[in-house]
Amino acid sequence: MRKKLFSFKSKFNFIDSLNKWVGSWSFLVIHVIWFYIWLHYRLDINSLTMIVSLEAIILMILLLMAQNRQSIKDDLRDEADLQADLESIELEKQVLKEVKALRKELKELKELNKLKSYK
Repeated sequence: MRKKLFSFKSKFNFIDSLNKWVGSWSFLVIHVIWFYIWLHYRLDINSLTMIVSLEAIILMILLLMAQNRQSIKDDLRDEADLQADLESIELEKQVLKEVKALRKELKELKELNKLKSYK
């Protein structure tokens, strides 16, 4: 189980690092240079189109994998927030009950004091 978890985490770490690099200026600069060289030497434009299309497909898959992971994280965070909110509501109900009980006791004490003061 632990080995599977490590493998799962390492896959996502690889995807995260790859997505981080794809979203960087260096990735953009490398592509601009690559396209410039390809066009400058008048290499086959159909090959470039196919390569770039395949790259776009792979990058989209990586992006969707990263979004799925983020969605899982968000769901877990939302569940934790919900649990915390439900616990807070329960605590508020308990505090409200105690405040009502204290008010009732104070009211009874005031009535007792009034009765004692009349005697």
